[in-house]
Amino acid sequence: MSAAQRRLLTPVGLMAGLGLLAALAGDPRLFAFAVPAPPTGLTAAVSGSTVALTWQSGGGSGHTYWLEAGSAPGQRDLGAWPTIVPSLTATGVPAGRYWVRVRAAGAEGVSGPSNELDVRVGCGAALVAPANFGGSVSGSAVTLSWAPVPGATAYVLEAGSAPGAADLGRIPLATTSLSATVPAGVYYVRVRTLSPCGVGDASPEVVLRVGVAPPPPTAPIYGSVDASTLGTCSAAAHDRWVVDGGDGMRYRTWHPQVDPSGCIYAHEHGDDPATIGHPAIAASPVRFGYIGRRMDHEEPHEGFKVFIANPGDTNDEGRVNRVYSRSVFHMGTGGTRRFAMPHHSAEIRLIHPEFGLAAFTQLMMDTGGTGAVCDPRSATPVKDVVQLGSPCRLGSAYEIWSTTQSVHYQGRVVYTAFATPAVFDPITVLNPANPSEVVYAWDPRVSAIKVFNDDWSSFRGCDRESYAQPGYWYNRQGPTTFYTDAMGQEVPASDPRALVQQISTSDSVGAPATSDGLGQFKMRRSYCQQRARLGLKN
Repeated sequence: MSAAQRRLLTPVGLMAGLGLLAALAGDPRLFAFAVPAPPTGLTAAVSGSTVALTWQSGGGSGHTYWLEAGSAPGQRDLGAWPTIVPSLTATGVPAGRYWVRVRAAGAEGVSGPSNELDVRVGCGAALVAPANFGGSVSGSAVTLSWAPVPGATAYVLEAGSAPGAADLGRIPLATTSLSATVPAGVYYVRVRTLSPCGVGDASPEVVLRVGVAPPPPTAPIYGSVDASTLGTCSAAAHDRWVVDGGDGMRYRTWHPQVDPSGCIYAHEHGDDPATIGHPAIAASPVRFGYIGRRMDHEEPHEGFKVFIANPGDTNDEGRVNRVYSRSVFHMGTGGTRRFAMPHHSAEIRLIHPEFGLAAFTQLMMDTGGTGAVCDPRSATPVKDVVQLGSPCRLGSAYEIWSTTQSVHYQGRVVYTAFATPAVFDPITVLNPANPSEVVYAWDPRVSAIKVFNDDWSSFRGCDRESYAQPGYWYNRQGPTTFYTDAMGQEVPASDPRALVQQISTSDSVGAPATSDGLGQFKMRRSYCQQRARLGLKN
């Protein structure tokens, strides 16, 4: 840094630099000619307390460059430094976070800013969450402590009335402990590091109950969730989305991809069940994993998808729906397990108000064998997929699973439901030579069957389709409640693995689902938040 540049670091020099920029930017005479284009490609290299910045000219020559630095995005409150070359190296920079950008200035005026960088000097571990955070309660006295963090200048303790909240206060502290007397209540507390680099991540949360009896034991939550699918949300936030299974377990349920707290999950579950228009369907909980548990068959949580259709809905084919339908299918497409895994949960609840038909079924769908989409060499399989070595070229890659569910009673079928989920642009495809291999859809080997120009990243398994169909009734004079195993075979009501199926009394085959008499109503949905970068997680 030159002597002239160092002089700009004085208050007088700083004000002069900022004043020059303001004058250049505000004098209308300077805009009689085209102002310089903004510099591009600003980069920074940090080594200890030295910061080396480089950029490219936006065009033209004879410009002076002004590097701006601020304490927040878009600010230049920390200074502005000129240079006649597209680079600047500053030494002895104090530890902290700096937002920097560069402009070109000349006789024609001052350009707009280049790209902005978040430059961190001497931050190191100062932004990590404090470890060993814990607390104890004795009467109304609370004690909290945690391990010191190198580089921390202070800490901030957050307390809230709910998990993740800080509505009860944020307390700055210079030490790694706190003892206080607090009113009776339940407190959710966590601690963060403060440093010149900003506020660090939160420690694991501790729940303190002061003068409040512990809650009664709650039922355990069935199944596990891959931590990589939580995105920016915590496991605790995700586990608030549960329902009572009525069997001594709680089950995870539908949640929006963007949590009300503002974090974003790296998976989604389709339609909001609250949008179903019939109260009899809305009253039943959506329980992910409930069916699979009946046959010791845990399914990856992120694979559960909900499809809702109400009478009057119009699909992308212009057909108008006549049936209330809520379908919950397990159809994750991020890994190879689905190719060899023949059984997937399918809960189908539908009511046909015009014909007085109703069926609530919860069974496994047998997706059977796997075959290539449009392969003329073999019979159409139950599970059409995209696979290497396919003899046909595809204009749109997709998977479609088509199967039926039947409810049996006294040796006969009383109802048959149809389960047909599909997904467009799946994340992975099948390699028949090695079914356990994960083959990304953008793998160069897939180009032999791919004929469109994109990189299969716009949907990445998030564009899905389902078919709502009334099904077939053979239950003119039977009961309306049946007890079966996960495959639809009759079992005693006392069987701990029994699933309840509700079928209205009717003999009806082929009741129309649409206003033009079609037997099925196709629902196509796309939900993924692209900023969540779902990748293989869905």
